[in-house]
Amino acid sequence: MMRSGARVAATVATLALGLSACGFDGGNSGEDGPSSSDDQSLVISMQFTPTRGFAIETDDANILTQLGCMETLLRYNDQTGELEPQLATAWEKVEPTVWEFTLQEGVIFQNGTALTAQAVADALQHQLEVEAPARAFGPSHIAGIEAVDEQTLQVTTPEESRLLPFRMASVNTGILAPEAYADSGIDPIGTCTGPFAITDYQPSQSLTLERNEDYWGTPAALDSVEALFVPEGATRATQVRGGEADIAMAVPSTSLTDLEATEGLTVTREFTPRTTGLYLNSSREPFSDVRVRQAVQLALDLPAIAATVYNETAQPAIGPFAPNEAWAPEIEPAQQDLDAARDLLAEAGYQEGDLSLTLLGYTERPEFGDLAAVVQANLGEIGIEVEVNIPDYAAIEPDLLSGDYDMTLLSRNHLVDIADPSGFLTADYTCDGGYNISHYCNEEFDAMLAEAGSHEDETERQAAYADVAQFLQEEAVTVFMVHEQTLAAVSDDVTGFRDDPLVRYAITPDVSLN
Repeated sequence: MMRSGARVAATVATLALGLSACGFDGGNSGEDGPSSSDDQSLVISMQFTPTRGFAIETDDANILTQLGCMETLLRYNDQTGELEPQLATAWEKVEPTVWEFTLQEGVIFQNGTALTAQAVADALQHQLEVEAPARAFGPSHIAGIEAVDEQTLQVTTPEESRLLPFRMASVNTGILAPEAYADSGIDPIGTCTGPFAITDYQPSQSLTLERNEDYWGTPAALDSVEALFVPEGATRATQVRGGEADIAMAVPSTSLTDLEATEGLTVTREFTPRTTGLYLNSSREPFSDVRVRQAVQLALDLPAIAATVYNETAQPAIGPFAPNEAWAPEIEPAQQDLDAARDLLAEAGYQEGDLSLTLLGYTERPEFGDLAAVVQANLGEIGIEVEVNIPDYAAIEPDLLSGDYDMTLLSRNHLVDIADPSGFLTADYTCDGGYNISHYCNEEFDAMLAEAGSHEDETERQAAYADVAQFLQEEAVTVFMVHEQTLAAVSDDVTGFRDDPLVRYAITPDVSLN
C-alpha cells in the first residue's frame, strides 16, 4: 500500500486520465512498498465535494463531521435511536418552550480559544442569520439562543417542540470558533473541536487533516487523514482496488463483482434510510395534474430497476420509507401497468408524442446514468419523449430550487436533517419547505403532517407518519423507486470503520490501520 504523499500524486495523475485503471501505481508494488505497522496515515475517497465554502447551513457540514473535524452539542446513535452527549453533557426542557444544555468542561477549539456557552450561542446565531438557513435549524424552529453562564446554554422554540434536541444533533448545528466566521466565508482550519484538525485544503481535490493532540475526548488512533473528493463512483472503486485509497465511500453496485473479488478488500453493506425517487415539478404542466404523475408512476418497472440498475442491492419502494421502518405504510410497490398509464395520460388530455420532457440526474450517484436510461425507455413506452442530462449536482441545484426543470432523479436520506421523519417531510413537501424541489403545495397535506408530528405517543406518531407517506405515494407527488443500501469498500488493513447510514460520521477516533 502506498504512503500518503505517493497516493495523492498518483490520484491526481489518475483523475487526469479519467477512469482508466492503467493510470494507477497501485497495489503493494512501487518504491514505497507496503505501509509499516507504524504508518497511521489513511486515505479516504469521498463522493461529494465541498461546493459552498464550508457553509455550515449546507451539505458541506457533513464533510466536516464525517472527517472528524466539527462537532455538535449532541450526537444521534442510529443503532440505538438515542441521543448521546458530545459537546453538551446534559440537556433538559426547563419550560414548555425552553431547553437548557450543559457544556463539556475544558474543551478548546483547535486554535486555543475556549469553548464557552457564549461561543456556542454566537455560532448557532450565525446559522439563524444566514440568507438560506438549514432545513433542520432556522428561525422557524428557533425563537432565541442565550448563554446563561459559561457552561449553560438556553434555546427557546416558538412553540413546544419535542424535536429540539434532535435538531441540536444535526450537522448544521456544528460549532466552530468565533474566528471561523469571516466576511469572506467559513474557515474551518483551526476552528473545529474534533479529534482531527484540517491542515490543508485543495478545492475540488482534497482535504488533509492531522490528529488533534489537544482533543478533549478519546485521542484519535490515526496520525493523519487525506480525503480525496471524487464524484465518479467507478473512479472511487478503482482507487481502493489499486491501493490509492484505504476506504472508498458510496461505491456503485456495478463495481461490486470486481471489488468483492479483490484480495484484501471488504465491501460493507448498511441499511440506510435513503430512497431514490423521480421528483416531478408540480408547479407547472404537465405534473400539476395528478393523473400525469400517476401515469409516470405506473410506467416504471420497479422490480427490474432494483434487480438490474442496483444489482439487487435495493428493493422496490413503497413510498418514502422502507418496509422495515416504523413509519412505513403497509402497502405494496406500484406495479407497472402501461395501459393504465396511457389511459391516465389520455384523461389528462395528452396523446402519444405530446410530451417532450427533460430528466436531470447528477454524477455523484454513479447509478443515475443507467437509471435515467431505464426511465427514458419506460416513459417512451407510454409516448413521453425524454431527454437526459446528468452533470454534477451543484450545476442543477439552482434550477431544482427555482422550479426551472421537469423531472429529476434524487437520492434522499430522510433522517439526515433530523432523526425524525417530520424534518424530511416538512422540508420536501410542505408549502414553505426549505427543500421542496417538487414545488408541491397542498394545505391538506400540511395540516396532516402537522398533526402527525404533534403526537406525544410514539406509536400514534408512527402510524400518523405512515398515513402521510401513503398520501404521498397515492398522489404520486414523487415517484419513489427504490430503497437503498449504502456500500463502502474498505481495505482489510482498516479497523474501527463503520459506514454511517446517516452520513454524519466516517473517520472517528476508533479508526486505525493495522
